[in-house]
Amino acid sequence: MRDQESGQREDVTISVERMIRFCYLAQMQFEYAHGDTRALPIHLTQFGTLVFETASFLYSLFEEGQNAINLLTVWQGFDHPFGEELQNYVTRLAPFKDKLRLVRNRIGFHGSLNRGHERAGLGIFDVESSRARDFAHLVRDMQQLCLRMIAWYMKGMDSSTRPAEMWEEFVAEMQGRSRTQGSA
Repeated sequence: MRDQESGQREDVTISVERMIRFCYLAQMQFEYAHGDTRALPIHLTQFGTLVFETASFLYSLFEEGQNAINLLTVWQGFDHPFGEELQNYVTRLAPFKDKLRLVRNRIGFHGSLNRGHERAGLGIFDVESSRARDFAHLVRDMQQLCLRMIAWYMKGMDSSTRPAEMWEEFVAEMQGRSRTQGSA
């Protein structure tokens, strides 16, 4: 099925919408500092919530399964400039994928009934490890790739849907300001 506004397959359009939500989550996550002393444990702060939700969304962008949005699979079968970059990203994501699935299932989206079950997969967030830094870079790199993919997608949209205006509004929101506020 084709999306009327873009002319692309419907699954491609849905993948772009998910990338937009991932970009918002990643942006908000990076805007929050987690070093403040608080009464709340880190996982119950805004930063902790955003970390788990962003990681869960990242996993969902590359989830295996027939009914899942897997960007590598969805973006096959039509001409675009991101094939090699997506494949390279999947290779970089591979060492984190099993842990991300656990985070997504046990904390991010589904939940657990005990702390031991919940704790599985959290090693990727250990701020004292190079693995956590690698994961943070991976999130930032995916956000940057998504931004380029979204821009490319919007350029191909029917001009009557005002893609340039949609892009401008998206970028303004990513920068934490509304279009009515204008540039800082």
